[in-house]
Amino acid sequence: MLKEFKTIAEQIRILETRGMRVGEEASTILLRENYYSIINGYKDPFLDKEAMQSSADDIYLKGTRFEWLYSLFKFDRELRRITFSYLIQAEAALKTATVYAFCEKHPNCSDYLDRSSFCSARDMLTPKTFKGNKMAQHSKGINKLMGILNKKLVVGPATRPFVEHYIAAYGEVPLWVLSNDLTFGNMSHFFQLMKRGDQNSVCKNLFKTTLRAEDDKRITPHEVLRAYDVLTHFRNLCAHDERLYCAQVDNDDYATMLKLMEVALPRDVVFEMKKDVETLLVKYSDELRVITVQDLRKQLGL
Repeated sequence: MLKEFKTIAEQIRILETRGMRVGEEASTILLRENYYSIINGYKDPFLDKEAMQSSADDIYLKGTRFEWLYSLFKFDRELRRITFSYLIQAEAALKTATVYAFCEKHPNCSDYLDRSSFCSARDMLTPKTFKGNKMAQHSKGINKLMGILNKKLVVGPATRPFVEHYIAAYGEVPLWVLSNDLTFGNMSHFFQLMKRGDQNSVCKNLFKTTLRAEDDKRITPHEVLRAYDVLTHFRNLCAHDERLYCAQVDNDDYATMLKLMEVALPRDVVFEMKKDVETLLVKYSDELRVITVQDLRKQLGL
């Protein structure tokens, strides 16, 4: 049954009856931040799982204070801010490498609207764990991609000014322009449907832009596809203000995401990202309770 609306005072009483110590500042925080975002999002480490076996409601560990949950909430918000700033760099790197490789092999302005510019169902790149119908997946994917690309070229209320300018001035929009109006997810599908030779060119571009040494292991199309998939999910998670520190996206966690950042960004940039997260952990080291900095460091893969 749908739960009824609760006033801030009622929300606080609920927390207190469940064993949480709530200070005066909580009412203002809950009004500003939202009960669901703080409590439902960050309560798990503070719950008394043993006591809850005989209770229909949440029960908090003895001595749990509201500010402990709020500190974890604030830590995660700052973690999203840091992570998102690097993810958008990775997004730009992946998209640019993809567009450059495609346009180099398919120089005509409208080649990206030609299905023959993309792979066949037999040759479509799929995750190594894929066990579905490749023919059906390819048909669905190419139809969806063509629908998205063609829709972008129809001027309407949502058309971006730079796209509208190219349509008005030239009657067509090159891919390197249109890609600025394509999402990370759109470009992930685009890469997956590229011909294998074109995908290999993307890998070569990324090898250069990640500043790898000549004797470093080559980047493979499967690695790029996986990076596209995982980084897209984590980017969207950050953009939609969802919980990050313990997020699992199809069994991929923050540590997996960190590793795959190296497909798109130079290792020294990824190292700087890790340092920024480590600095954040130090900042909150005196504020976190129950869940420790060491716990977080382990979960984040640091």
